[in-house]
Amino acid sequence: MAHYNPQMAGSAPPPNQQMRGAFSPIDSQQQQQQQQFPYNTYNPNQQQFQQPQPPGAQPFMFVPQLQGNHAAQLGMQFAGSAMNAMQENVQQNVGRYVSMSQLKHYFDVSNMYVLSKLKMLVFPWLQRNWHRHAERDATGQVVGFKAPRDDTNSPDLYIPVMALVTYVIVIGLIVGRLGVFRPEDLGYTASSALGILVFEVLLVKMFCYLLNVGAELLLLDILACSGYKFVSTIFVVLLKPWAPWWLTWSAFFYFGFALAFYMIRSLRHAVIPEPSSVTGINIHRKRRIHFLFVIAMMQFFYIWILIQYKTSSK
Repeated sequence: MAHYNPQMAGSAPPPNQQMRGAFSPIDSQQQQQQQQFPYNTYNPNQQQFQQPQPPGAQPFMFVPQLQGNHAAQLGMQFAGSAMNAMQENVQQNVGRYVSMSQLKHYFDVSNMYVLSKLKMLVFPWLQRNWHRHAERDATGQVVGFKAPRDDTNSPDLYIPVMALVTYVIVIGLIVGRLGVFRPEDLGYTASSALGILVFEVLLVKMFCYLLNVGAELLLLDILACSGYKFVSTIFVVLLKPWAPWWLTWSAFFYFGFALAFYMIRSLRHAVIPEPSSVTGINIHRKRRIHFLFVIAMMQFFYIWILIQYKTSSK
């Protein structure tokens, strides 16, 4: 049986065997070890452990080494010059067909514009004013039309691009739910949609040439109006797998008529001249009306093709 010894209770252990607490002082030997390896420490405030490094090792500093290395500086200057030359080459090649400043004009949108435009595409008969607002310079001369940010009736390319990407993703999700999805189906769907878009743009441009519709209707305006069909197609595509057949066909005809109505009202001022215009242009007025009606009715055909779930394996 152990006995209590009061002398042992009052005695302290030797200095080299003392147990250090969280706030105990550090002896000289531990201070020397920390001076030799200053990075082998743990900082509870930073919550990270620094790996030990040998004495005399310097941390990796990339920028000072580049500043002192003339070869590296010369390489960076050469790479910057090559990138600038490549960018200028791309801008020159693209500028042969489309002006970059004009292309930026079609992507100058805001959140309010996107919401208003989507509302116009779904409920076009609620829109009363379809005239575009002219852009004037300091002298009052008309230099073009206002950007989509400032005019809801102005066509844009932001919504068509986003609608095309969304359409491809939705088709991929639906095909994947059916259990027959392959990665090639995304490319097949995107190429089919772009093929329909290019076909319609070329068809409209050909009729514009035959009917003497020149500067009134620009190529990017045609591309923007043609790209709005993907917004209507997405609604029908989402209803087709789950909704009954009568609801799917009702949505098909509703969004088809809505898109046709939008095309007629948007392109009317550019395709059909006013009665007070030049007499030489009014000769094609009746033909232009027929052409606009055909373009509007073909939207049903385009939407019907886009809602088909064809894959690359078929």
